[in-house]
Amino acid sequence: MGFTYFLQNVIPIQLTELVAAIAGTYYLGKIPPLRSTKYLVYFLWLTIIVELICSYPAIAYFSEYKYFGFVEDTPYEDNYWIYNVYIIISYLFYIYYFRSFLKNKILKSFLLYTMILYAIVAVVYLFVSDIYFNGISAVASIAGTLILTFVIIAFYFELLKSDVLLKLKHFLPLYISVGVLVFHLCLTPIDIFSEYYDDKNTFYNELKANVYLYSNIFLYSTFTIGFLICSRRKTSY
Repeated sequence: MGFTYFLQNVIPIQLTELVAAIAGTYYLGKIPPLRSTKYLVYFLWLTIIVELICSYPAIAYFSEYKYFGFVEDTPYEDNYWIYNVYIIISYLFYIYYFRSFLKNKILKSFLLYTMILYAIVAVVYLFVSDIYFNGISAVASIAGTLILTFVIIAFYFELLKSDVLLKLKHFLPLYISVGVLVFHLCLTPIDIFSEYYDDKNTFYNELKANVYLYSNIFLYSTFTIGFLICSRRKTSY
């Protein structure tokens, strides 16, 4: 990973994350928020903290290991071990978030048990495979995306049967759902194919970098727009 890559791809993503978190905080100050929305903003700030921590491999590399030299030639030389844990937490959070807007009690119970099963399987896979330190877990990504897509579709179906359709412009979860759905549907195939391509494949690396960059920008820009537009109304969602 070159310094140019860091400037052109990592920094823009971190900036859009920061803007989204600030917009979310602004939203909390303007609207009496639901608990799930509060947690969403907290999660955005957690994401920023994770991204800052995950910058240590780049700092170590570009400083020729004058900083964080203790990670050189260790399993912690890359940040996969942090991202793999964060990915599981991320999927669980977004499933929880959209589940909180469902009214069907049977479906909500089903999703709760599904979340527990997903967490167990995803964590166990990290320990029984060699992926934890060496790449992104395809199991966590595929299973998480399938469950998340299911709960968002269920969320849309309930939305169609409610009177919220008359005020969609100021319905925050809609903005969040669009950003999250597009983001994960774009990134999951990349995470899957990452196991079959190495760092020497220039075309795939460029494709991966672009998909990550524009997917993240779309995700957090959608969040920011949603927070700002929905902060103009008095009813919280």
